[in-house]
Amino acid sequence: MMMKKFILSALLRNKEDFLRDDPLREFHVWWNDLTDGDLTKLETAIESAKREEDVQKILTEIPLLLVQHLVGGGGRWVIPKQKLGSEYVSDFIIGERHSYGFNWVAVELESPNAKMFNKKGDPTKDLTHAIRQIHDWRSWIKSSRDYATRERNKKGLGLTDIDSNVKGLILIGRRKDVDKSTDELRREMVQSSAIDIHTYDYLIDSARSRVRWCEEKRKKGK
Repeated sequence: MMMKKFILSALLRNKEDFLRDDPLREFHVWWNDLTDGDLTKLETAIESAKREEDVQKILTEIPLLLVQHLVGGGGRWVIPKQKLGSEYVSDFIIGERHSYGFNWVAVELESPNAKMFNKKGDPTKDLTHAIRQIHDWRSWIKSSRDYATRERNKKGLGLTDIDSNVKGLILIGRRKDVDKSTDELRREMVQSSAIDIHTYDYLIDSARSRVRWCEEKRKKGK
């Protein structure tokens, strides 16, 4: 018992040391802290959601659910409702750090009940709206990059290295409602716009994989 307390205390000190000089520490998440309970909450929220705000609530409460697909080894950050000037507010901006700097992703949420494509195979108004939102954010960043990258203690947003090519992520609908015949069009849209378009099942799958990985690590550590 004493050894476990010592290890826990050491881990907490390491986390405190890691965050001490991080100007975005209030948005930092420990991505390996995800639990099976967090996964259950996500699944329940998505299944019962009536609108995108219902999912926004659980992702704000448990932000590490949003970064399980990222791979950077130097940290993860989740910033909810980031104001971009007086014109725009992003649902989330998530980030990771690599040896060469920061990568940011602008996240736009649509309802889990929304569809990507209509019966004719054309993008729905929900998907079109989401894509337009990310293009608007990119335009704002292009014209306000100095402010966006400036440190927060210098009255900036602190989004180091962000630029108008920031990657986008749209979460919309459920996998069961996606017609396979639209997959090729979606791939073309993703490649041409640098905006990933996924259902909420992608979020669930990423979280489930992390929970399983953590469980395996705990078993090996015993």
